[in-house]
Amino acid sequence: MSDDRRIRCAVVGLSPRGPFGRARPVAEGPNTELVAVCDVLGDVARQVGEEMGVPHYTDYAKLLEQDGLEMVFIATPDAEHAPQSIAALEAGIHVLCEKPMAIGIDEARAMLGAQDKSGCRLGINQVLRTNPRFMEAKRMADSGYLGEIFYCEADYVHNISHLILTGWRGDRRQNHTPFIGGGCHMIDLLRWCVGEVVEIFAYGSKLCLTPEQYPFDDCSVSVLKFENGACGKFGVTYACRRPSFRNFMLYGTERTYLSGRDADRVRINDSLSDVITIDLPVQGHPYGPVIRDFAQAVIDDTEPPISGRDVANTIAVSIAGDESLATGMPVQPERFAF
Repeated sequence: MSDDRRIRCAVVGLSPRGPFGRARPVAEGPNTELVAVCDVLGDVARQVGEEMGVPHYTDYAKLLEQDGLEMVFIATPDAEHAPQSIAALEAGIHVLCEKPMAIGIDEARAMLGAQDKSGCRLGINQVLRTNPRFMEAKRMADSGYLGEIFYCEADYVHNISHLILTGWRGDRRQNHTPFIGGGCHMIDLLRWCVGEVVEIFAYGSKLCLTPEQYPFDDCSVSVLKFENGACGKFGVTYACRRPSFRNFMLYGTERTYLSGRDADRVRINDSLSDVITIDLPVQGHPYGPVIRDFAQAVIDDTEPPISGRDVANTIAVSIAGDESLATGMPVQPERFAF
């Protein structure tokens, strides 16, 4: 492993709400060098580029022509993820793409095909896998400390109505459904800790936002069947009147892991006093570790820890959830080998 090589990376998509949120971790990373930024909003691109001392672009195709560019971190609106990732891979550039990986199953297939042809690496920023709390849940699940997991719950509770009403998330062409847009966070964690989902059955409601404001259901709940025989429940709401919360529970034959707002807990039995408190920082979106680990995979020529081929199965479950909402029937997600 090289200790001093730094991957030359550009950040594509600079949110006006936090334009330095991804550029700074790239610039400050131990194995990355920020060499350019790109955004369709010229003022935002200029602001970040000038402060960080790197070239700034509004034309993505021009960015891909920059000499020496090795990696792009794509954080544009959802519908741009697949075409921009494919363009970079075809140009011989490694891609770390923001979640969701894609907004359709054909797009996910095309991204994996482009990766295979290019020989480059494709990673997805399912950032909650680097959240200390969920890393601890994963460790407990894999070690057998919880016993055999037979049931799980996850909920993505987040009022993003202000983002829907003022930005691109309410545009039908973006297909930012609750299952795909935010729900993929928790679906990914369930897959990561419990195993592959073989069937999903969903119900939805649309009582908070009007069709003109948001063309999809703004709340959904689903039941999941896992390959290992476990079952689970997953819910997501986009316009609730409460602080955001990521509920996550793993029920094992020996112990139960319960996520909480202030601290996570492990319960041994049904006594309220028989509990172990896990006091770990929340760190909702720690981009730095994802960037570092992806860049190291590029340096070492290995598969990234959160690979496109792995996360394609997350987006497949999300898309199957939307199909179940539309058909009123259980759906078996497409499966990708990884």
